[in-house]
Amino acid sequence: MDDNELDRRLRELKGRATLPQPDAFESSVWRKIRQSANWPERMMAIWHKLAPAIAWRAAPAALALVIGGISGAAMSTPQSHDELDVFRANSSYLLASKMDSQEARH
Repeated sequence: MDDNELDRRLRELKGRATLPQPDAFESSVWRKIRQSANWPERMMAIWHKLAPAIAWRAAPAALALVIGGISGAAMSTPQSHDELDVFRANSSYLLASKMDSQEARH
């Protein structure tokens, strides 16, 4: 399509009469605008309804994590590590050494 044909089509579109809008068109547009403006408020209302249910379900998991972390820290034994310890065959960094019992390693 060249520029002359494009200009001709644009002039045709400019000369067309606009279609009459329905009576409720403007009110429906403004209603949608008002609803979109209230979107954050609606999301906060939904969150306030869901938050207690989520909190009651998440509380046992959080408590288990805290208790597990504290008990794991209490049961761990401090070890001094050399920087090259990762290359030793009986390194404490090995996954196999984590699975063995304490008696088997000593």
